[in-house]
Amino acid sequence: MRVYFKTILMLIKMQLEYRKAFIISVIGSFFVTFLLTLSVYFLFEEFNQIGDWSFFEVAFLFGMVYFTFSMSEMFFRGLDHFANIVKSGEFDRILIRPQNALIQSMCMEFDFSKIGRIAQSILVMIIAIANINIEWTMYKFIVFILMNIGCIAIFFGIFVLKAAFCFWTVDGLEFMNILSEGGKKVAQYPIDIYAKWFRIFFTFIVPFGLVNYYPVLYLFGKDSNWFYGIVPIFAFIFLIPCLLIWKKGIKHYESTGS
Repeated sequence: MRVYFKTILMLIKMQLEYRKAFIISVIGSFFVTFLLTLSVYFLFEEFNQIGDWSFFEVAFLFGMVYFTFSMSEMFFRGLDHFANIVKSGEFDRILIRPQNALIQSMCMEFDFSKIGRIAQSILVMIIAIANINIEWTMYKFIVFILMNIGCIAIFFGIFVLKAAFCFWTVDGLEFMNILSEGGKKVAQYPIDIYAKWFRIFFTFIVPFGLVNYYPVLYLFGKDSNWFYGIVPIFAFIFLIPCLLIWKKGIKHYESTGS
């Protein structure tokens, strides 16, 4: 991991060499997320509330999901663009280095400009929390941290899965964006507003419900079941099949000859 963070630091310095372009990218990403936040606001202006959920409660989910997705895109961008690494033959070079292939692949790209979207997401969460009557305790603070870490873990697993399929297809599969982009859209709203089969899929297969719905019920005082606070831990189980498919893909990998 030391090599990973050293590489990330080097990539940050490289991006800061072009400061004007970097600042424009950060401002742009900030306002893109701001416009998305407005879309949620206008939705509630029309319908007042969604089920039992108020605007600020949904805004909290929105901020959390975009924060964790932006963190994942920033740190795991190499996996999101892994098809280019395979097609260019760069993965051949990765395999002969005495470092973990997955970590090296993560290091291939890093988008520090996502800091603008991260800042906007944090701002949305702060405003939402200030307008929700949450009785904070140490346990609820831990729940909040687990929710964010668990959501990042799920996005990481999706990026690993998306990258792993490139060992068989070379080109990235567009349908995998259903899990990344689609999952992001699903998780920004409470999962109980969707159909039953949809809730089951996004609870037990791609477990966004474990990080954005059940712990939020406890956090907001909608349910007193303390166990809901620790269910984000089970989201890490999602990483097991993702990493196994990655390892299987490396065994299957044949150089593209580039």
